[in-house]
Amino acid sequence: MDIHEIDWNEVWKDLHEQNLSRRRKGECASIWESRESALEFLERSNKNPQRVAKVFSDLGVGPASRVLDVGAGPGTLAVPLASRCAHVTAVEPAAGMVEVMKEFAQKEGVENLEIVSKRWEDIDPAELSGPYDVVFASYSLGMPDIRAAVEKMCKLATKRVCLYWFLGSSPWEQWMIDLWPALHGQEYRSGPKADVLFHVLYDMGIYPNMETLQLLYTRTFPDFDAAVENFKREYHVETDAQEKILREYLSSVLKKEGGEFVLSENSMRVKLWWEVDQCA
Repeated sequence: MDIHEIDWNEVWKDLHEQNLSRRRKGECASIWESRESALEFLERSNKNPQRVAKVFSDLGVGPASRVLDVGAGPGTLAVPLASRCAHVTAVEPAAGMVEVMKEFAQKEGVENLEIVSKRWEDIDPAELSGPYDVVFASYSLGMPDIRAAVEKMCKLATKRVCLYWFLGSSPWEQWMIDLWPALHGQEYRSGPKADVLFHVLYDMGIYPNMETLQLLYTRTFPDFDAAVENFKREYHVETDAQEKILREYLSSVLKKEGGEFVLSENSMRVKLWWEVDQCA
């Protein structure tokens, strides 16, 4: 096959759909509908202040900047950004994430944060408070049509677009790859990674700057049973036989540190960014 004939956006769509079907999720945002899950995500993210500082530095924003955060989650970046910028719009479809983000913003005394509770795919650019100096998406590209998603970001940005995504299998995906055949009798399918994203951008005439990042991904649990219960939900463990498999696997990968049980591995990521004069 001639590589120039490959429709990389269709490759993205196919990998995205295969991943959702394996995880039995209708869409990525559905994972975070509960307040409990969203709060746990925020607490885990806040234990990594280096990531927040890194994004601030990357975006190059200041007191006069207007910023759009696509897939803002619980406000890990949007809320502290709003305290340093003129305006931040946060697009986030998951109800649990939105609830926690509002609480976080209120706690921090942030009043210049606009939250739009919609999927990025359903957003009409005209309904947002654009344009924005910088549009970014931080590990929130779980969208079926990535080309359309990027085109919309380009329309709303006046200076640059910045995307953060994954290189290779993330730690949590590797755990699923290890366990899925034994739990469910089928191979786990990972979602699309930065290689496909780069090809989509290239086909759009966008030649992004790239920076490889290595981040430590950590999950902490108060006891072994808490870890089991957490992964039972995530991995759709329903039978005693499946739970036995899960317990044996977690026993081999969990480490006990200071009375807690910890999963901790490095994760390879990438930052892609470009000035909007590259947008068609």
